[in-house]
This record gives sequence, C-alpha cells and structure tokens, in this order.
Amino acid sequence: MNENSPPGDFAHDTNGGIRQGIDWIVLGSRMVLDRKPLWFGMTAVYIVFAFLLELVPFMGDLLLILITPMLLAGVVWSRAQENHSTQTGEAGAGPTRFQAWITGPVQELLRIFTKEDKVFGAVLLGIITLGLTMLVKISGYLLIGGSMVSGLAASQLSAPQPGTLLGMLVVAVLYTILAMVLIYSVPLTVLGNRQPLAAISDSFTLCRKNALALLTLTAPFFIVYLVILAAFAEHRVLGYLLVLSAGFLMLPLFVASAFSSYLKLSPSLPPATQR
Repeated sequence: MNENSPPGDFAHDTNGGIRQGIDWIVLGSRMVLDRKPLWFGMTAVYIVFAFLLELVPFMGDLLLILITPMLLAGVVWSRAQENHSTQTGEAGAGPTRFQAWITGPVQELLRIFTKEDKVFGAVLLGIITLGLTMLVKISGYLLIGGSMVSGLAASQLSAPQPGTLLGMLVVAVLYTILAMVLIYSVPLTVLGNRQPLAAISDSFTLCRKNALALLTLTAPFFIVYLVILAAFAEHRVLGYLLVLSAGFLMLPLFVASAFSSYLKLSPSLPPATQR
C-alpha cells in the first residue's frame, strides 16, 4: 500500500453486514485475551494519564484529545509488528511480570516516539484530530448550548423545542462524521503510509463502504459510552466508578476490534511493518 493507493484498494469486502461486525469483535476479544497483561496494562496507564490531565485547568481535555492519537499510533505500530512476527514465526523471550504489566504497556503507548519516520505523521494527526473535535464541540455549544447529554437533560426539564431537537440531530450527525473520519485514521497514517488528511478521508470512505459492519462493531461500545456519560451527568463519582469497571473492560476490546477490522479491510500488512 502506498501514498497513491485509492481508498477502494483496502475495502475488498463489499458485503459488510452484521456477521462481519460480530467477527471483528470476536477477533478483537481474542487479541485482548491472548495478551491480557499488555492490553489491560495499557488501559490502566491511559486511564491514570487521562485522570491526571483532567486535573489541568481548562486544558486537560484538549491535551488528552491531542495526545491520544499519538499513543494509539504506538499501539497500532507494535500490534502490526507482532502480527508480522507471528506470521513469520519469529519469537522473543517471554517478559517478566513487571515488564508484562507495567513497563511493556508504557513502552507500547510511547513506541511511536521512537520511530523518526512515523512520529511526524502521528503528531500532525493529533493536531488535526484536536481541531476537528473542537469544531464539533463549538457547533454543539452554538446549536444546543453544550453537549448532547446537556441537551437531553434540558429537554427533560421542559418541553423540547423544534429548534433544540433539530440542533441535537445536527450535532449527532457531526459526531457520527467525526467518528467515521477518525476510526481508521491512525492505522492508515502509521501503517498505510497515508498523509493525515488523506487518511482521514480514506477512513470516512472505509466506514461508508462498510457501514452496517461498522455499526454492528461500534453499537455495543457506544451504548456503554452513553451509559458512562449519563452516569457523569448524574454524579461524577458514579461516572468514575463506571469508567474504572465497564470502561476498563470495553476500551481495550474496542481498540483491538477496530484494529482487527482494519487488518481485515486492508489486503495485507503494509510494507512499512515488514522487515
């Protein structure tokens, strides 16, 4: 796969469907279960990191949005390398318990910063992701005065106005488009050698061509996400409890399932991972 590859080159499965989405979740669950210390260790490190950033006034959420694609890029790169090593029969020494649960996950999240030819694209993608997310958030504040949760809460206190309902619909569409352009942007940038803007465009195309399968994959995780948001709206302590329980289990499964779907939609591991 090279920079001039059209989006259709990675989307060979045109049938899509519910079964395909379920298969991706099954593959993702196997990936997580095969390396439980690594995946849950990365999740624990990320949650602690996100909590620390939340303590930064005004900028915490923005910094997390900015840095997350870079951390995810390290995970994607390392998982692709491991996939290639498994296929070619390469093996390394088994890690100690400390390496498996602590140092390994940290190194995995930071891996992309050791790749001089990949880090620029990952950083640029983080900046673009932050900009797109801010545009959607600003649109939400202009249309409904806040997030979807606040809009729903306001509609419960009084009879929903047509303008509010229309605004909520527009914001929901914008968030859907944002998810479509971002879900495959990291692997397309890091593994597919696409420029970040091209990766964002190709991610949208992949989602559009495999809409039903992607809907099946994301629906269970989105429901959990909505429950967590509602819990935070009710009481912050309840929200944190759900993050540390349901979120802790679902986050690695979602990342692994999305990555598994990328590997299935792409014809093979890209040349960048073969050495």
